[in-house]
Amino acid sequence: MLKVNNKKTVSWVAKRTWQGNRKRNLLTIFAIALTTFFITVVFGIGISYYQTLSERSIRMYGMDYDIELSEPREDQVKIIRSMKDFVEEAGLVVKCAIIDKVNEQSVSKIKLYWADATCWEKQCIPAFEFFKGTYPEKENEIICSTQTLKAMGIKNPKVGMKLSIDYSNLNQLTLDEISSEQISGKDLLEDSNSQKEQEILQKDFILSGYYRDYTGSETGYISRAFYEMTGARQTDQTQGYLKITLKNPLYTKQDIVDFQQRIKMENQQYVGANYDSISSFLKMAAAMAALLVMILVSGYLFIFNTLYISISKDIRYFGQLCTIGMTSVQLKGIIYRQVVFHSCIGIPAGLCLGAVVSKCIIPGILFMSDYSLKGIKISTSTPFVYLFAMLFAEITIWISSKKPADIVGNCSPIEAVRYTGVDNCSPKHTSMVWRNMFRDKKQTFVIQASFTIALSLFLTVNVLIEENDAKRILNTITDQDIRIINDTTLEDNIPLFQTEQLDKLKKISQIKEIRTVASEKIILPYQENIFGGYYKRLYQSRYTPGNYEKDISEYRSGSHMDMFSARLVGIDDAGFQKLNESLDKKLDENDFISGQYAVAVGFLDLSLKEAIGKEVKFFTSEKEDTVSGIKEDKSAHQIKIAAVTKENPAYFAGGYSPDIIVSQSYLKRLIGTEYIELVDIDYKEPFDKKTEQQVKAVFEGEDRVSFQSKLSRYQEMKQSEQQVKLLGGSLGIIFALLAVLNYTNMMAAKVQSRAREFACLESIGMTGKQIKAQLCQEGLGYAGISICLTLILGIPLSLLVFQSMNKYQVPYRFPWLENLILFAVITLICALIPPCIYQMTSKESIIERLRKNEN
Repeated sequence: MLKVNNKKTVSWVAKRTWQGNRKRNLLTIFAIALTTFFITVVFGIGISYYQTLSERSIRMYGMDYDIELSEPREDQVKIIRSMKDFVEEAGLVVKCAIIDKVNEQSVSKIKLYWADATCWEKQCIPAFEFFKGTYPEKENEIICSTQTLKAMGIKNPKVGMKLSIDYSNLNQLTLDEISSEQISGKDLLEDSNSQKEQEILQKDFILSGYYRDYTGSETGYISRAFYEMTGARQTDQTQGYLKITLKNPLYTKQDIVDFQQRIKMENQQYVGANYDSISSFLKMAAAMAALLVMILVSGYLFIFNTLYISISKDIRYFGQLCTIGMTSVQLKGIIYRQVVFHSCIGIPAGLCLGAVVSKCIIPGILFMSDYSLKGIKISTSTPFVYLFAMLFAEITIWISSKKPADIVGNCSPIEAVRYTGVDNCSPKHTSMVWRNMFRDKKQTFVIQASFTIALSLFLTVNVLIEENDAKRILNTITDQDIRIINDTTLEDNIPLFQTEQLDKLKKISQIKEIRTVASEKIILPYQENIFGGYYKRLYQSRYTPGNYEKDISEYRSGSHMDMFSARLVGIDDAGFQKLNESLDKKLDENDFISGQYAVAVGFLDLSLKEAIGKEVKFFTSEKEDTVSGIKEDKSAHQIKIAAVTKENPAYFAGGYSPDIIVSQSYLKRLIGTEYIELVDIDYKEPFDKKTEQQVKAVFEGEDRVSFQSKLSRYQEMKQSEQQVKLLGGSLGIIFALLAVLNYTNMMAAKVQSRAREFACLESIGMTGKQIKAQLCQEGLGYAGISICLTLILGIPLSLLVFQSMNKYQVPYRFPWLENLILFAVITLICALIPPCIYQMTSKESIIERLRKNEN
């Protein structure tokens, strides 16, 4: 038997068939192009969005590293840097001085660090939004953060400008200079090396550079020459740290144990590490995998449904070809050739559109929203993304065309002519709309699934955008909108917060609440029954101030009283309400105000059983000289401890003993006056620039107060926040558009596939208006079912993604307003699109449409 070469004939038939269905081809090409574009843009923007969030997270920490070693010895540094299998980089940083004044203006304890070249270049600079200048080389050179320069009163810094600085070396800093904000975890007693009185030094510095991070702290870096001059050492307790970047940032507790054994750690050293890094990564990976699967399924269903409808509608035509001698293989060849035509047009079009949006439109919108971002490179797509999108679209097209091709190839000519693709087993009692929606169950499933997945992705992205909003993050990690600090506390004790200033603040209408914190140094005689266990745990920790037996023995005898001092912290009524909300057992306000009991600050490990219900004895600072004569303790005061909190409302701390929180009225009654060290203010509208200007105007010209402001920190983060919002918003818009376009394309294909049916209905008396009403009801049915399924699927998914990426413990909030608006728009679109498509495709007469659809 001779083999007949009919490839040309099959190709010719495939070409003519493809050319004869231009409208249907446009829908198919549009589906392929849209899916390719969708994958390209979503993956590109998603990668960029994740990178932006990661960069912002690093900037909020101020340094890029994985673990840290405290007080590193030189031999340990060498060993660690030789661990090429485990360690990527190891940089050394040492805190060596504190700035007290700049150009005769008091500032709030600005810390100065020295960093070696590795730490600075590999770990610090990557964590900065920008850095201008060079690292200090000379003894009188310094670099500062923009936040530090603002605290110094410098709004427009210039490299080379002179700064007259009063500072103290950290190896002489007294314990009284510790800020209570530092007394938590590893920062406890961080700035204390001895009990000597500090010596204030003065030096003229030159600003060799400045940088911006998002830490909100006031820091600076100095040269090695200055560091060596201070006398601080990397092995000084809580002063020196080796910041270590690992080759693999995912590690186990056993990895850290092995690391500790290799470097032979001493008792007081510790390795700061996150032992939950693997579990946190797995949670995030699971959430990202769920999103990835949904994105890919959504794109797959989009192409599959369009091709399935397109090919299934031609089965009658293919049956006619079969009657004139075409084989099953040849019919499949025609279908696959048509698929190639669709791919050759749709995939390049989708890639080009994705490139334009990713490379031009989104960066352009970002630059237009903030011109200062013009120099920022936004990596919204990579060659890998384009390659992946192309392969995914191609594979999806071939898989989607296989099933209808098999139907065509396996149908006999008679079956092909009779084929409708409709399951007619719907119950008789159901409505016509319901039967039309579910008569082709596979098609209905694809429409509902693709619609629901796209809407669920939009819902999840909205939650993710809410979670990573900089204002929400700052509201979570900061208790007040602005804190005004009296920088003369602990030194001159000048009462800068007078009734006049407080009254002016109260007159500002947009201030929601003002909380004042007063404080006074107190001396506590040794009290075994209350603090004995606490002192033992303190000396057993790495923050031990010295020899326990010797120090406690001298403390018992009346020496070292200043070393074991504390501060009596007075809070007002508003401060008590805030404190009481944080306690497990609520306290009686009247008893607290009258001074019947107090709250102890257990910043390390003050046992509730040891402290609560006990009477603590103390002396005010002016009675300090009488403390050594404990037998004559008529000047002593006593107050009962009713609760223990880890939250200290004060800024400055005392000695090694826990601070005691009392009411301001009790403190004033005790010492005859009250010294307010800070004022915390909440605005009615957080981040209100106008209100903040009014608050600062009250203290205009007073250079002995400093401000810690959420608004100021937010402004430092503004550039990153613009990127986060735009990229996240772009993802949300794309998912919303995907849902709408997906539905539109599928309904267009569905309406086209029912063109002959509509013509038949019209021929027996059904009006066009009635058909449109029916299609409108079908659209509303699809919308209602999809929205219900979206809420059922989307809320758990959004919660999963939220919890896996919630670094800052922001409370979960479902964006109801945004989603309700979307659901309303979706419902309207679903109702309008089917009748509109019908209107556009039924302009010919009934006879012409019947004839056209016979073939």
